[in-house]
Amino acid sequence: MWDAKKADEELEKLKTFLRDNGLSLLLSPEPDNYIDHHSDTIVVSTSQSSEHLVYTILHELGHYFSELHFEARTKVTTVIEEVLAWDRGYDIAQALRVEIDDTEWNILMEASIRQYMEE
Repeated sequence: MWDAKKADEELEKLKTFLRDNGLSLLLSPEPDNYIDHHSDTIVVSTSQSSEHLVYTILHELGHYFSELHFEARTKVTTVIEEVLAWDRGYDIAQALRVEIDDTEWNILMEASIRQYMEE
């Protein structure tokens, strides 16, 4: 797990990227993570570790920059979109030189995708 300094450094990289792309970040005590497309705001829950918070922002950025959006919303299309968002988020992390612990990333990714599969 990251210390506070590392978390701040990685979060600052993302905040700069968000600003450069006309996006806002809202850290919320609520449990949900999502993109508010009306205000171009990524909303992320503060009820997770700082490392997971950074990974969640990257995942939401993966959704934002995804070129694939299904018209029909099914469990299968939702899972496909989630997997692709995690993959795109990882690519964004690499481009921004955000440090990723692959084990932690995969744990969070798998747990998040599992929730959609079990709904």
